[in-house]
Amino acid sequence: MTFALRLLLVAVVLLMLVAQAGDPVLIIPDGGGAAGPGPVPVSVEVDLSRLLPQLFQERSSTGDPAGAATRGDDGRQLRLESSGATGAPGTGSIPAQFEAETPGGTRGTLWFLLPPPSGSGESRFRLKAPIAAAQPVLSIRSGETNTWYDIAEGAQPVLRYHQGTVPVPPGIGTNYARGDYIMPLYGPSGEVLTDDYPPDHPHHRGLGWSWPVTRWGNEVRDIWAVVGVWARPVAMRRTEGGPVFALLEAENVWKWGDTEPIVREAVRIRAFRSTPEGRWIDIELRLTALADGVAIGGRPHGGYGGFGLRAKPAEGRVITRFTDPAGIQPRRSWLDYSGVFAGGKGPAGLAIFEHPANPLYPSELKEYPELNYVMPAFPGEREVPLARDRALVLKHRVWVHPGMAPAEGLARAWAAYVTAPRAIFEGPARF
Repeated sequence: MTFALRLLLVAVVLLMLVAQAGDPVLIIPDGGGAAGPGPVPVSVEVDLSRLLPQLFQERSSTGDPAGAATRGDDGRQLRLESSGATGAPGTGSIPAQFEAETPGGTRGTLWFLLPPPSGSGESRFRLKAPIAAAQPVLSIRSGETNTWYDIAEGAQPVLRYHQGTVPVPPGIGTNYARGDYIMPLYGPSGEVLTDDYPPDHPHHRGLGWSWPVTRWGNEVRDIWAVVGVWARPVAMRRTEGGPVFALLEAENVWKWGDTEPIVREAVRIRAFRSTPEGRWIDIELRLTALADGVAIGGRPHGGYGGFGLRAKPAEGRVITRFTDPAGIQPRRSWLDYSGVFAGGKGPAGLAIFEHPANPLYPSELKEYPELNYVMPAFPGEREVPLARDRALVLKHRVWVHPGMAPAEGLARAWAAYVTAPRAIFEGPARF
């Protein structure tokens, strides 16, 4: 080898090292969280103008919004490349998606789906700026009147969120017309998992949230049974698709007598890309009083109400309810509804996990097999007042999975939700 060729090879290696040294390094510490039954959502707060300044210099020079490249407006994607450290997942590149605090901003949250580690020790990834165009994996489209929003992964439907009123089918009274829920929710092979306007209980609605006791002052009405109070749309605040998740952020108000606003409701739905183990869907509800004396509660002498699922009938159905005994920490709790749904290619189901930060966690897990209804019933037979100055926050994760979920898989899914793997950026890139 000639001296000139050796010099050229050294220069190439040095250039590669310099380029690598400039990439922010993300670390997943050993023991920094629970591994799920498959890839699990992980997030880390970032300021991309500090992590990837070259990206924003490029965008500024062209006059484009600072955050456009990170949101997929130009079809490009962020990615995490494994550095090959001990314990790193067995993959070379993981898509990542940035969620800005404010539209066009550079501060926010970086999300990705982390595969289970292949060994012990920390995992290390380099954050790479987007370099190639690609279509978003998950997309959102709305109806002509913006009363509903569909999330799809490629050509496969994921769910529909109805912000506006859902038309009443023939044979059902128009007094049951309502909105603000998910219907349908689809299974792994495109089968419909949820039911709506069932003749036995027409007020039941897909996957939703409502309360039989909706109090204002000395009077109680019933948003659950659609009596005297309704959730009405104000605005769809955010819709974002991308390689990792699709995000809907809706604002609604509850109207007493369909005229007086008494509650502001903020709904956030984040549906993640599917994996062989299923799909994660995070749903966050924030309720703030707009009047004094507002409270919510479950049905007296029954306790049902809150976040619930009216499922389609399923052959070979199995309903699983599990809550650790009192005194055990951390105290686990989950529901699962599985079976063979019409149109499916085999068994499938969905699990519901409450976040332990929810008030009164864990809620009583209720099942009504004859109605195909399950729920973590919050707040039970008690009433919970809503405040004007702070929101009541309720978080749930839904796991749509193939097969009949085994106990071990449900336990790992709960752990990955509650103690998700921790991610930090190395050195000065830390936020």
